[in-house]
Amino acid sequence: MAPPKNSTEQTASYTRSSTAATVIATLAVIAALWWGQRFLIPLAAGLMLAILVMPLTIRLTRWLHSVVVATTLTLLLVIGVLALGVMAFGGQFVRVVERAPEMISMVAQQLAETEPGVDSVLSRARVALQELDKAADRLVAGKPLQPGRRAAAVSPTAPTSQMQTPQPNNNITAGATVALRETAMNGSTVLLGFTANLSVILFIAFFVLTGGKPLTEKFLNLWSYTPAAHEHAKRAMLEAARQIRMYCAVLAVTNTLIGLCVWIAFKLADLPDAAGWGVAAGVLHLVPYLGMAVLTALGAAETFLVHETISMAFGMALLIIVLSTLIGTIGTAWLQGRAAKMNSAAVFIGLVFWGALWGIWGLFLGPALVVLLKVLTEHSRHAGRFAILMQG
Repeated sequence: MAPPKNSTEQTASYTRSSTAATVIATLAVIAALWWGQRFLIPLAAGLMLAILVMPLTIRLTRWLHSVVVATTLTLLLVIGVLALGVMAFGGQFVRVVERAPEMISMVAQQLAETEPGVDSVLSRARVALQELDKAADRLVAGKPLQPGRRAAAVSPTAPTSQMQTPQPNNNITAGATVALRETAMNGSTVLLGFTANLSVILFIAFFVLTGGKPLTEKFLNLWSYTPAAHEHAKRAMLEAARQIRMYCAVLAVTNTLIGLCVWIAFKLADLPDAAGWGVAAGVLHLVPYLGMAVLTALGAAETFLVHETISMAFGMALLIIVLSTLIGTIGTAWLQGRAAKMNSAAVFIGLVFWGALWGIWGLFLGPALVVLLKVLTEHSRHAGRFAILMQG
């Protein structure tokens, strides 16, 4: 018969089992969030939209005496704002796409003006890629690469005339055609998925808003069994709503600031429709990092089309990156951390986590979800340490 364990051993055993259970539960929650993202993303976005526009809906209901009409008008206003944003970004995107052949011609002209005998990075890269292609073909065919030909093929001093002409199916035009076709197919799929999610989000927001106070009371009753617990859950819900609206206010401030900076930069660079580019920058910043990456590419392309120099395009791209880093990343994290009394590092890490888990939607919803997590942990008896970790 084994001797009984003392209190220290029992405490250590309980701590190890509790830690293991916490880790397993956390991994299970993360797996469930990833597996159920097709349902959870529209649900989270719809609830956040309902919380955001609820004050306007309540005010319209008092004026119109109909919650259905007030909710419909509110959501129509949201759709109108989204449509204006899409038009602002779409106009600039179409402008650059329509002039893409001109941009390609200018790049080709600049490359053609380069001396053919000059040992450039482009020529050496082309030789290296051709040799890599030959080595891959021989590897697939089962033929070893001849050592005597390797040095001659990769020699940087080899004249351009000795380079073998690439096969028609391996040239730049064919590769660009395939890339454009794949980009169009992927873009269409993403657009259809976004439209479907947006429809579900609007319907969820509509039914939540039309449910009104009875729906809120039923939701609170699910999590509270005593009057004190009911009041505690109500305070947590009100604080979550306040934090979401505060996050949207911070986002509006940073987006406006980025739009103004981009407008000034494009105006000083003598680019056409600088104000439109500023609006497009504010719209694209709704999606952290990815939106500014798109703006950087489009802004560099527009600069190259106007000034016809790669240095100007590179300078504009660098300027947009600096603006997005200072305002979009550091500024947003700092402002949200101050507004929500959170650690800026926790905001940034949470954004990276949700972006890795849900992709673009995670980048868009991530900051608000981090704030909601902080509110829930602050009002939970079992997650007080986690709330302290997230506090600023």
